[in-house]
Amino acid sequence: MEQDENITHAFVIKAEELSALNYLNSDHVRPLYFQWINRGTDQKLRQMTVELLLRTLFQEGTSPSVARLQQSAGLRLVFQTLRERDSFATAFGAARAEEGFREGHLVTAVFDDREAAEQAVAELKAAGIPESSVSLLWRADPLAESQARPNEGHSKLSVAAAVAGGGLAGTLLGVAVLAIPGIGPVAAAGAIVASANASVASVSAIIGATGGALARMLSDKDVSDQSANYYEKQIKRGRVFVSIDTRLAEGQNEIVRQVLVQSGGHTGRRSG
Repeated sequence: MEQDENITHAFVIKAEELSALNYLNSDHVRPLYFQWINRGTDQKLRQMTVELLLRTLFQEGTSPSVARLQQSAGLRLVFQTLRERDSFATAFGAARAEEGFREGHLVTAVFDDREAAEQAVAELKAAGIPESSVSLLWRADPLAESQARPNEGHSKLSVAAAVAGGGLAGTLLGVAVLAIPGIGPVAAAGAIVASANASVASVSAIIGATGGALARMLSDKDVSDQSANYYEKQIKRGRVFVSIDTRLAEGQNEIVRQVLVQSGGHTGRRSG
């Protein structure tokens, strides 16, 4: 049914702000309907244009035309009353602030190989960064993964440090190998291990084997959507992802960044 375009109680979310919706409280006001629009012309976008937008939204290296689409697109939510519209606007503002806070406590990078990542972790420890704040992800060796014994009742494999990644895994306690749709076995070490398996299980049910599960898992860990897509691609290429939760290394953000960069780390387009 064609909606009444004259309803004025609308709120528009920029495409680049879409990820903040994940931080809304579950009891927020629901709109009557929503539609994707060009914010400059106020015209509705065609379905095929919307599909292109959503497919490329947080990817790097897009064409100029796609970049213009991302910059001009917006999600228009239409509410029954002005009061509902204002209530949602307040809730969305709080959600954006929460997103910024949660992404702001992470410092992230990828390294070309395990040796470089291991050196970075060693430098972090020498600088006084607590081991409990560090997480790593890398593509697991299928041969090594096949030697590990699965835990009963779990889909992940707990593996000895020497099997899962040599010196790198030995740097941190707690190593697991996860089956990531579209990638295969991925080793996780450090702080991310405790919840990584649950994240993979939940997103796999939605995404299946179409890819993107690793990026979604990183997003669940407060990595920005844009950076998560960048890091997923890098892990697929054999690089090693490292993140530090600076809530456990209070006041040391700049030290962490310096160590990662000086050790050869590469950051995403919009790292936390």
